[in-house]
Amino acid sequence: MSKRINIVLPERSNSRLEDLKSRTDASSVTEVVKHALMTYESLADHIGEGVTFTGHKPNGETFAVEFMIDVAVKEPHLHVVSSEGREAG
Repeated sequence: MSKRINIVLPERSNSRLEDLKSRTDASSVTEVVKHALMTYESLADHIGEGVTFTGHKPNGETFAVEFMIDVAVKEPHLHVVSSEGREAG
């Protein structure tokens, strides 16, 4: 089921959407927004799991990639395993 929504964007944002549509061969701005939402959701899921992202410059230098996504990072769940490979306790 689809739901139509209307959003008001500044002209610069509209231009950016049209540019992305062209650069990615998307069939519509709606397709660009849907892919952007899926990407944002995936990043939020990974960040919530504590995943970090690293970029690599052509000269070999690495750097931390930061995303402006504010999600709570899940606490790790630890299991104690006995030497026989079974959970202890």
